[in-house]
Amino acid sequence: MRRQGICLMSLKPSSYKKNWPAEIRRLIFRFRRRVETVFSQLSGQLNAEKVLAKSFRGLCTRLQNKVLGHNLCMTFSSIFRSSCDIGKIKKLIF
Repeated sequence: MRRQGICLMSLKPSSYKKNWPAEIRRLIFRFRRRVETVFSQLSGQLNAEKVLAKSFRGLCTRLQNKVLGHNLCMTFSSIFRSSCDIGKIKKLIF
């Protein structure tokens, strides 16, 4: 990952002697909260925990199809200038 320019940073325990500065800790926490919120919302809205796929590839295929459907709906809404309720992914896809 380093060769690709990706730097992983994690929060260290509060008892750790050499901790990150406060600004860096806030930045890490803010990004982490955003990522966890998005994953939680997508998991709930796409019903990802109850997908009855028989293999990992099947799970990936089903989730990709759902996300593709959402993206297509958003694109068509943008092209045709109609409103689209982003918060209701199930309604958009099915």
